[in-house]
Amino acid sequence: MSTAKPPTMQRSRGQLATAYAPHSLFTFEGGSGACFALPSPGNRTTGDDLRPNTQRMIAEQIQEYFDAWALRATRGTNLRHAVPLNLAVDGRVVSDDAVRVRLGELAFQVPDHVGYVPFPLSFVCTRCDLHRHSDRVERLAEDASRFRSACPSGSENCANDWQQLDVVFAHWSGNVEAITPNYRSWHDGAVREMGRCTSCGSDRFFLRRPPGRLGNWEFQCAVCRLPRQMQQRDLLTLEELGPLIPQNQALPAEINMEPVSYRASAAYYVHGDRLLVFDQERYIQLLGSAHTAPLSAFLSSEYGYPPTQIDDVQKEQLLRAAGQSAQWDNYRHMRDFIPQLETMGAPPEVIAAQRATIARTEAEWNATVFAGHHQAADGIERACRERSEYVRRFDPVRMALEHKTLTEERLHGRQMPDGKDVSVDLTILDPFLFPDDVQGDERSRMLDQVRIRRDLLGMAEIRLVRDVRVCEYTFAYTRTSSSPTVTREKAGLAEMPVRLRLFDKVQVGDRAQHPVLCLVQSNEGFYVRLDESCVLAWLEANRIRPAPAEAGVRLGGRLIEEFARMQADEDVRFTRFLDEYRRERSIPRFAYPYVYTLLHTMAHHLLGISASMSGLDLGSFGEHIFVPDLAFLVYRRGMTMDLGNLSSMWRDRGDPAYGNEVLDRMVDPASLRCGSESVCNHRGGACPDCLLIPETACLTRNELLSRSVLIGRGSPRWDALAEPLTGYYEIARLRRSAGASGST
Repeated sequence: MSTAKPPTMQRSRGQLATAYAPHSLFTFEGGSGACFALPSPGNRTTGDDLRPNTQRMIAEQIQEYFDAWALRATRGTNLRHAVPLNLAVDGRVVSDDAVRVRLGELAFQVPDHVGYVPFPLSFVCTRCDLHRHSDRVERLAEDASRFRSACPSGSENCANDWQQLDVVFAHWSGNVEAITPNYRSWHDGAVREMGRCTSCGSDRFFLRRPPGRLGNWEFQCAVCRLPRQMQQRDLLTLEELGPLIPQNQALPAEINMEPVSYRASAAYYVHGDRLLVFDQERYIQLLGSAHTAPLSAFLSSEYGYPPTQIDDVQKEQLLRAAGQSAQWDNYRHMRDFIPQLETMGAPPEVIAAQRATIARTEAEWNATVFAGHHQAADGIERACRERSEYVRRFDPVRMALEHKTLTEERLHGRQMPDGKDVSVDLTILDPFLFPDDVQGDERSRMLDQVRIRRDLLGMAEIRLVRDVRVCEYTFAYTRTSSSPTVTREKAGLAEMPVRLRLFDKVQVGDRAQHPVLCLVQSNEGFYVRLDESCVLAWLEANRIRPAPAEAGVRLGGRLIEEFARMQADEDVRFTRFLDEYRRERSIPRFAYPYVYTLLHTMAHHLLGISASMSGLDLGSFGEHIFVPDLAFLVYRRGMTMDLGNLSSMWRDRGDPAYGNEVLDRMVDPASLRCGSESVCNHRGGACPDCLLIPETACLTRNELLSRSVLIGRGSPRWDALAEPLTGYYEIARLRRSAGASGST
């Protein structure tokens, strides 16, 4: 299908990375002229848009994607043979029976162009249904000039009006072919091709296309009228499984290709992922395998684990080495002066203020200078040691470091080039987020109402972030299914492997590399952090007890410890496709999956309301979860100019009577009612009528969602206890009514 230098075209970058990505099938405007997309060597590399560390993280995610895909695709459930790794993933990433994606073989490109060639090269006469085809693009013009000579009525009487077929043969191996009467078979230990009529030897066939299913189409010999079933066997799969056919160990359904319209989604599924892009790498670098000790020390300090007992001599040495000699001398003076104050009979409030100053100083040193000397719990050390085996999007250690970087880089203290703050607390606002007609005391009343609703939702913090930087990328494709396995009626209950294939290599400089099409974007988003005491009360109300820890240890540290233990149990661990959480009533009430479901469900709740009010569709949003910090980020996705959809929505929906309609709608119990109530409850409280969003926008493909975690009246379908939950919003309301503030 390729030519030495195929023509290229331009579309939007988002389209070129998805709908027109390499190996897709498409038509030009008007629906005529089917083509096959090819990788373009004309795309420029990402350059400074992606730092080397970010490129490395993308390569690691791609490696993980292939590993998880291979593990699931090679299960071979109800097959009569083991699944060759080469049928599960691209052979170019298979080395010594293992999956290895090499960073040096990837080219990170900005999708500005895509190459294309006409495909399929299969044609039917509009008058008599005679079928003709060409093997190569280079010979198409020459072959087409001879089509009329095969006409049964003679070349002089031929209508010479040929229609390009809009149907192709596709297979889950990733191969796609034009519809032809040729047929492959396994014979005498080799693949044999049969292209002529078995009765008269003619190579001319009519293609009969009765209305209805594509499976009813058939070829008919133009000379003797002998019918031939329209079928083909996939070459790659036939070569792999052909030797098993005589022993009846391979099913024909595994090898047969399927007729598919090239306009159907089954003809092509693009695969990719996304990650947050940061300028700083200070914390992210701790994820390297050689940094286990500093990583453990950082997490211990961040989540309040007590420091190792060190004496004054060690403290003084560490502080003087850190250039804080004066602070140490002042600390010693204040501490030694307390007994004198007590002897002098100083007022208790003076002594208390002195002790508070000392405590603040010690807390600051524990989080900074003494951080490397914290006593790490076994669970924290285990998580740092074993995290290379975790799925990155569910890894709480990675979440903690990303959240720390996000906090320092985006949430506090930075400004945009136009002078606006990068992040704004929505209970305070800046001049750009107040409605134009709200002034003076009305602004104060409006913010008071926002705080009330924030507390009623159990939030500790909600912010607008004006610069959420994300890299979305695509790197591979599949056909007939977007999942690692596929089932067909003729194969019974057998799960056949769907092959994940990299984009073909293009010439980049002096070497050939697989393109990774990257879209680096900056858009607005909402950051939400839940109130830890409210989350703890909710867990307790539902008899969910996190891992035990010493007093003062934050919930995030306990969740990291629990996750490390869960990953050792095959029945409850988090895998890439969350197969364990697709089974009904199978998971005990652990804190980590419940906190993840709480954050994820609230993110979808906010996302759905934002979509309805901002004019953006659900598929144009993205999300990121930070479980240890009880936080999430939802943001606009898109390569077009961000016109302030979310900030404009917040400004336009503000009102002194109820604060802001976005939060007011979230507080309203009606916002989580579902039109498919009974069906939705049976599914565990998540369906397209309420919480589900397009799978391409969701981190988990719409798993780990349930309205029950917010409003009760049921439980997630994987919950083994199967008892109705107390909703998080109910706990937040009770705390609010009892006078407890949701802020921290």
